[in-house]
Amino acid sequence: MIILNYHELVDGNPSNPWCLTNEAFESHLALCGDRLVSPQTFLKRCTDGKANAVDAVLLTFDDGFLSDYTGVYGRFVENGRIPGFTSFIPVDFVGMPGRMTWAMIEELDKAGIAIGSHGMAHVDLTSVSDSELYRELALSKLILEDRLGRAVPLFAFPYGRFSKRAWNAALRTGYTHLFTIQLGHHRGFEPFLYSRLCLTNMMDADYLRQHLRDPDSGRGFAWRASTKLGLYRQMMRVRYR
Repeated sequence: MIILNYHELVDGNPSNPWCLTNEAFESHLALCGDRLVSPQTFLKRCTDGKANAVDAVLLTFDDGFLSDYTGVYGRFVENGRIPGFTSFIPVDFVGMPGRMTWAMIEELDKAGIAIGSHGMAHVDLTSVSDSELYRELALSKLILEDRLGRAVPLFAFPYGRFSKRAWNAALRTGYTHLFTIQLGHHRGFEPFLYSRLCLTNMMDADYLRQHLRDPDSGRGFAWRASTKLGLYRQMMRVRYR
């Protein structure tokens, strides 16, 4: 399976590289076709050891932008264009200009959109103190679960940055699926890590088309050599020990 990562969608000119136009997003949907799956289907397939071979695509959105509600949900989910998506929320940002309110997030949750945590203040978890790490992981989870009335097992590392210390803390907190930003199929070198391709407005349709055809095509020689020799997982575990 392949996981795509987006941020904000706009009708006008993008204000930063991670902001895409709705027109560009529609072109991405056309490339994905009927390969799109709901978060619920994705999570079920995560328990399948052969899931990497499944020709499916999951959409995820980070940072709780208003366009998750007005654009992705309002324009594409409600009319059946896409089966759903995952929205990762930095709790401190809720209700800020350009971000969703709690009422919007709760409506998405009730509609079957998977809500995950993106921490409290969207900070790099590899460089925070133990108390800050606890706040980012545990407090964000507690607040989201209190607002939604359900467990929140999904977490996306801000900036895609992670470490063994950070993921162990996340697992102890009760998260079961940890999302980062890396090339390749969804399975990382640990079973609880999930790779995503972060789409920017500097990537053209051909780039996404190639990724959908072969998500490992963008990886370098070191990955290809270590994978061929069966050493990739061991090397990454040493790196993040």
